Amino acid sequence: MPFTCIQCGECCSHLGDVHVVTEECGDGNFLMLNRYTGEEHAVRIDPDKTHLFPDRGIFERWPDACPFLRDDPVHGRICCIVHLTRPEICREYSCWRLLILNARGQRVGRVMERRHLATDDSALAECWEKYVGAIREEDDGRWDERVIETLTRAGYRVRR
Repeated sequence: MPFTCIQCGECCSHLGDVHVVTEECGDGNFLMLNRYTGEEHAVRIDPDKTHLFPDRGIFERWPDACPFLRDDPVHGRICCIVHLTRPEICREYSCWRLLILNARGQRVGRVMERRHLATDDSALAECWEKYVGAIREEDDGRWDERVIETLTRAGYRVRR
Protein backbone atom coordinates (compact mmCIF):
# COMPACT_ATOMS: atom_id res chain seq x y z
CA MET A 1 0.00 0.00 0.00
CA PRO A 2 1.47 3.42 -0.93
CA PHE A 3 2.43 6.21 1.45
CA THR A 4 -0.39 8.54 2.46
CA CYS A 5 0.39 11.94 3.95
CA ILE A 6 -1.51 12.70 7.16
CA GLN A 7 -0.56 16.39 6.96
CA CYS A 8 1.14 16.56 10.35
CA GLY A 9 3.72 19.07 9.04
CA GLU A 10 6.74 17.50 10.67
CA CYS A 11 8.43 16.78 7.35
CA CYS A 12 8.72 20.52 6.69
CA SER A 13 9.11 21.72 10.27
CA HIS A 14 12.88 22.17 9.91
CA LEU A 15 13.22 23.08 6.24
CA GLY A 16 13.49 26.84 6.73
CA ASP A 17 17.26 26.48 6.56
CA VAL A 18 17.00 24.50 3.32
CA HIS A 19 14.26 26.34 1.40
CA VAL A 20 14.86 30.08 1.46
CA VAL A 21 12.86 32.76 -0.32
CA THR A 22 15.28 34.77 -2.42
CA GLU A 23 12.76 36.98 -4.16
CA GLU A 24 9.12 37.95 -3.76
CA CYS A 25 7.89 38.51 -7.30
CA GLY A 26 4.38 39.75 -6.47
CA ASP A 27 0.91 38.24 -6.82
CA GLY A 28 1.85 35.25 -4.64
CA ASN A 29 4.87 34.31 -6.76
CA PHE A 30 8.26 33.66 -5.19
CA LEU A 31 11.71 32.47 -6.14
CA MET A 32 13.18 30.07 -3.62
CA LEU A 33 16.61 28.56 -3.24
CA ASN A 34 17.46 25.08 -1.99
CA ARG A 35 20.62 25.76 0.01
CA TYR A 36 21.70 22.10 -0.17
CA THR A 37 21.51 21.69 -3.92
CA GLY A 38 21.84 25.31 -5.05
CA GLU A 39 18.74 24.90 -7.21
CA GLU A 40 16.35 27.80 -7.64
CA HIS A 41 12.67 27.13 -8.05
CA ALA A 42 9.73 29.42 -8.83
CA VAL A 43 6.69 28.78 -6.66
CA ARG A 44 3.23 30.30 -6.46
CA ILE A 45 0.78 30.27 -3.58
CA ASP A 46 -2.07 27.90 -4.44
CA PRO A 47 -5.24 29.87 -5.26
CA ASP A 48 -7.24 28.08 -2.55
CA LYS A 49 -4.59 28.83 0.11
CA THR A 50 -3.90 32.55 -0.34
CA HIS A 51 -5.88 33.32 2.82
CA LEU A 52 -3.40 31.21 4.85
CA PHE A 53 -0.29 33.10 3.72
CA PRO A 54 -0.49 36.04 6.19
CA ASP A 55 -0.80 33.75 9.25
CA ARG A 56 2.72 33.15 10.56
CA GLY A 57 1.64 31.41 13.78
CA ILE A 58 3.24 28.13 12.77
CA PHE A 59 6.66 29.76 13.22
CA GLU A 60 5.98 30.20 16.93
CA ARG A 61 5.77 26.41 17.21
CA TRP A 62 8.37 25.62 14.53
CA PRO A 63 10.70 28.62 14.03
CA ASP A 64 12.72 26.74 11.41
CA ALA A 65 9.75 25.61 9.30
CA CYS A 66 9.66 25.93 5.53
CA PRO A 67 8.50 29.47 4.67
CA PHE A 68 5.45 27.99 2.92
CA LEU A 69 4.17 25.75 5.72
CA ARG A 70 0.92 26.89 7.37
CA ASP A 71 -1.77 25.77 9.78
CA ASP A 72 -5.14 25.24 8.12
CA PRO A 73 -7.55 25.46 11.06
CA VAL A 74 -10.67 25.00 8.92
CA HIS A 75 -9.52 21.55 7.80
CA GLY A 76 -7.55 20.74 10.98
CA ARG A 77 -4.29 20.09 9.17
CA ILE A 78 -0.95 21.60 8.33
CA CYS A 79 -0.32 22.27 4.68
CA CYS A 80 2.07 23.50 2.04
CA ILE A 81 0.62 26.65 0.56
CA VAL A 82 2.67 26.20 -2.65
CA HIS A 83 1.77 22.53 -3.03
CA LEU A 84 0.87 22.78 -6.74
CA THR A 85 4.26 24.31 -7.67
CA ARG A 86 6.45 22.81 -4.92
CA PRO A 87 10.00 21.75 -5.86
CA GLU A 88 10.72 18.23 -7.08
CA ILE A 89 12.53 17.33 -3.86
CA CYS A 90 9.28 17.98 -1.98
CA ARG A 91 7.24 15.96 -4.49
CA GLU A 92 9.46 12.91 -4.02
CA TYR A 93 9.48 12.94 -0.22
CA SER A 94 7.55 10.47 1.93
CA CYS A 95 8.30 10.58 5.61
CA TRP A 96 7.52 6.99 6.56
CA ARG A 97 6.47 3.64 5.25
CA LEU A 98 4.98 2.49 8.59
CA LEU A 99 3.80 4.68 11.46
CA ILE A 100 3.89 3.05 14.91
CA LEU A 101 1.45 4.08 17.65
CA ASN A 102 1.37 2.94 21.26
CA ALA A 103 -1.75 1.52 22.95
CA ARG A 104 -3.00 5.09 23.66
CA GLY A 105 -2.72 6.02 19.99
CA GLN A 106 0.35 8.25 20.43
CA ARG A 107 3.00 8.11 17.75
CA VAL A 108 6.13 6.42 19.11
CA GLY A 109 8.04 5.63 15.94
CA ARG A 110 8.30 5.55 12.19
CA VAL A 111 9.76 2.97 9.86
CA MET A 112 11.55 4.81 7.10
CA GLU A 113 11.77 3.69 3.48
CA ARG A 114 14.97 1.67 3.96
CA ARG A 115 13.61 -0.37 6.89
CA HIS A 116 15.15 1.97 9.44
CA LEU A 117 13.33 2.67 12.74
CA ALA A 118 13.17 6.29 13.90
CA THR A 119 12.11 6.43 17.56
CA ASP A 120 12.95 7.91 20.95
CA ASP A 121 10.86 5.24 22.70
CA SER A 122 13.23 2.80 24.46
CA ALA A 123 10.60 0.02 24.73
CA LEU A 124 9.90 0.18 20.99
CA ALA A 125 13.63 0.26 20.20
CA GLU A 126 14.14 -2.86 22.34
CA CYS A 127 11.21 -4.65 20.70
CA TRP A 128 12.52 -3.70 17.27
CA GLU A 129 16.00 -4.98 18.02
CA LYS A 130 14.80 -8.23 19.57
CA TYR A 131 11.96 -9.21 17.22
CA VAL A 132 11.93 -7.16 14.04
CA GLY A 133 15.67 -7.44 13.57
CA ALA A 134 15.21 -11.20 13.23
CA ILE A 135 12.82 -10.90 10.28
CA ARG A 136 14.51 -12.06 7.09
CA GLU A 137 12.34 -11.19 4.12
CA GLU A 138 13.48 -9.80 0.77
CA ASP A 139 10.04 -8.73 -0.50
CA ASP A 140 9.12 -5.32 0.94
CA GLY A 141 5.40 -6.01 1.06
CA ARG A 142 5.83 -9.27 2.95
CA TRP A 143 8.42 -7.65 5.23
CA ASP A 144 5.95 -4.87 6.06
CA GLU A 145 3.25 -7.45 6.86
CA ARG A 146 5.55 -9.41 9.14
CA VAL A 147 6.65 -6.23 10.93
CA ILE A 148 3.02 -5.18 11.39
CA GLU A 149 2.12 -8.61 12.80
CA THR A 150 5.12 -8.57 15.14
CA LEU A 151 4.50 -5.07 16.46
CA THR A 152 0.75 -5.70 16.82
CA ARG A 153 1.47 -8.78 18.95
CA ALA A 154 3.72 -6.55 21.08
CA GLY A 155 0.81 -4.14 21.72
CA TYR A 156 1.48 -1.47 19.09
CA ARG A 157 -0.78 -0.21 16.33
CA VAL A 158 0.73 0.31 12.90
CA ARG A 159 -0.46 2.53 10.06
CA ARG A 160 0.74 2.47 6.48
